[in-house]
Amino acid sequence: MSFHVVVSQFFEWETSLVVRWPLPFIVGPLAFTFALVGYAVYDFKGLNQGNQTLEMFLPDEMQSLKDLHMLIKLFPPKDALRDSYSLFGSKFAYVIYEDHSQPQPNSVHILTIRSYFHRYPMLKISNVTIDNAVIFGNVTVKKSLTDKSGNAPIAHATAIRLVYVLEPDLKDDDWVRQFVVDTRRLQYPNASLFFSSSCSLPDEMERNGALLIPWIPWMVVVLLGFCMIVCSTSDAVRSQPFIGITSMLNASLAVVTACATLIILQYPFLHMILIMPFLVISIGTDNMFLMLKSWRLLENRCLNTDERFVEAITEVSVSLMITSLTDGLSFSVGSTSDFLAVRVFCTYCALSILYMFLFQMTFLMGIMVLHCRREVAGRHWLFMVKLSAEEADDSYLMRCFFRKLSIKKQRANEDSQFYEKVAKVLENRIAQLLVLLIYVAYLAASVNWILQFPLGLDLKTLTPDESFAADELRAQERLFTDYGAFCFAVIHTKDLHLHDAQIRFELLELYENLTSSAYASKGDFWLETYEKNFASDPAVPTIQKPKDFMRSLIRFLDTPAYKKYRSDIRFNATGHIESIKIIMRIRKRGPQNDAPRAAILRGRLERSGFPGFVYDTSFLIVDQQSVTVSNVIGNVVLAIFVMLLISILLIPRPASAFSIALSILSINIGVVGALSASGTRLDIISMITIVMSIGFSVDYATHVTFHYLIQRRDRLKKSLEVMVYPITQAALSTAIGVSILGVVPSYMIRTFVLTVVYVVAIGLLHSLLFLPVLLSVVVPSSEYLVPYSSHSHIVKDRRAPIESSRTKVSNSRMKCYRPEHIYAIPP
Repeated sequence: MSFHVVVSQFFEWETSLVVRWPLPFIVGPLAFTFALVGYAVYDFKGLNQGNQTLEMFLPDEMQSLKDLHMLIKLFPPKDALRDSYSLFGSKFAYVIYEDHSQPQPNSVHILTIRSYFHRYPMLKISNVTIDNAVIFGNVTVKKSLTDKSGNAPIAHATAIRLVYVLEPDLKDDDWVRQFVVDTRRLQYPNASLFFSSSCSLPDEMERNGALLIPWIPWMVVVLLGFCMIVCSTSDAVRSQPFIGITSMLNASLAVVTACATLIILQYPFLHMILIMPFLVISIGTDNMFLMLKSWRLLENRCLNTDERFVEAITEVSVSLMITSLTDGLSFSVGSTSDFLAVRVFCTYCALSILYMFLFQMTFLMGIMVLHCRREVAGRHWLFMVKLSAEEADDSYLMRCFFRKLSIKKQRANEDSQFYEKVAKVLENRIAQLLVLLIYVAYLAASVNWILQFPLGLDLKTLTPDESFAADELRAQERLFTDYGAFCFAVIHTKDLHLHDAQIRFELLELYENLTSSAYASKGDFWLETYEKNFASDPAVPTIQKPKDFMRSLIRFLDTPAYKKYRSDIRFNATGHIESIKIIMRIRKRGPQNDAPRAAILRGRLERSGFPGFVYDTSFLIVDQQSVTVSNVIGNVVLAIFVMLLISILLIPRPASAFSIALSILSINIGVVGALSASGTRLDIISMITIVMSIGFSVDYATHVTFHYLIQRRDRLKKSLEVMVYPITQAALSTAIGVSILGVVPSYMIRTFVLTVVYVVAIGLLHSLLFLPVLLSVVVPSSEYLVPYSSHSHIVKDRRAPIESSRTKVSNSRMKCYRPEHIYAIPP
């Protein structure tokens, strides 16, 4: 027995239960949802918002992330400027003042003082070093006056940065946030202010979700209007707008139930979850269109209401299962990702789709049963009163709103002839050759854009457009390009003998080696200062034993000028040195230099033989790029494999399976190419959408292929007759619901909108043009799938039949696809 037969039998049995007792199936999901939401409110312990920082966009087991956690553990940040990895720990705020005015002449005395104190990148006075590289931006120096330490007088600088560092253990962020509020109000003539703080990036990322909330009511109104219009006809009896409303309510219940379930389980809740309702509700009407279309196809079948409904649902049972399975499983694949943000978002979506499918099989079906009975009884869709048949002298408005219209077979025949002409055109060899040329051009353009797909996460895209945090990041890249913050090397010294002069010499040699490239220069290494200014002092005893070195080091760290180095040495519980920190200065800031810097510094440390690691904040982005590519490829391959497995189970025919696989691959190539062409980056945001697009693309391929296979004659014509209308309706509802978010000024949200629109457009192009031509060419007439014959005629209706004159007959599934039956109802 084929799997599609098992699916059809299950739906036939389940639908017969709903038809017999609709009220329990209506009340049950509502009671379950209200009970779950009530418990979530009663036992509410707060949202588990997890880590709403950059870490949620990084893989769990990424090496640079592990190095960061180790660095913070060994050397807790004390100074936000010196310990620049404090982005994940300490509290700070700073403002960049960029002057756009022309340079003003100064007095000779001021120029003399400035030439002495304004040196770049460092100002050294005795044992005191002032780091001017993090203060002055867009600097021009007098290279002819460079001293032996590489510092030169500043000739011109257009920007200055003021930094405020708070205690790292300060738990209250009110001051930091108030700094942003007050600074935002400041305005200066001929100058620009760029500002940020330790709270700015997380707060701005959360604002993406806040931007979505005002648009939820608009999405609901627009989709309600669309569904009501699409589900209506010019016949006041056969119109079913309430079924469209119910499908929206069904999807909304699923979203609320899924969120309540995961909140009760204390599953993380991230700001990007607020995109999920728009997505799930938009695709939540797809199955409703299929069920309603199947109901209308059986208009002329001699069945009573309940038998007709059972058979209608059984007819599309495979399509219903395919839609829910593929969408749900594609998100389930994403829920196994190494990225927290991907995992959380896909888990919420997958659970919502599961609840939506269960509610469709119960709540939505129950409502449909009642409204379908209302239709067969000849009652008005709104006022529920019985309407009389139309009369010849009725006005147009009277016929549309207050009369039961007769079936127009002529219109049905005209529509059937239209699809027959379309099928003949698509089966023509010249037309097929033209379609092939169009497809080759489409594929070439898509591949060309894929090869230009920019890789990696850009921090500026995590915030809304025109965000002050993004503006500050751009200002840093523009004004502080030559010298950046610091990067770090951590050397584990547990097995090293630091009292040995040779070991210390090799460590200094490593420091020279790490800071001699174009991507890093000398920063601040305590051992270099110790050897130059302290150990060489004749008053310091000669070091021969470990105890001698420890005494000398303690005296060094007790010196006021060198106390800052205490945070660069990690002592264990027994007082021995466990690890040391080397601080280096970043050179040539910018995304194009991050990967070479990581490769050079890591390679030189590895070749030195010292145990440890090198870390810079840019390494997180570099590693994330490589992990993202491998993760995307892995998830895409796994998702396509799962989708193909489902398709083969439901459609076990080789040529058809090949057509489905080619269509899925082709649609996703087009989607990725379109994303690249629209300026989207290959990051975890697009990774979510690409995995999502695989599930959506399967719907288009499998629906058309399945209905093509179950036809014996006129296969292309009949499959188009059945599937064009509901596929187009579902695609439009999905696109309309999500497109509302296109006005939201956020890269993250814009990427979701573009992906859905591209999937819908490219999926429709494949399902209505490329795939029908492919099926007509590669699928032989001998490859046929026997449709399941419904046994709804044996279902005993325990109610008094509404139309007792009808006789119960058993018809094969194929009779419903005769032209005179398909378009019995005017559109």
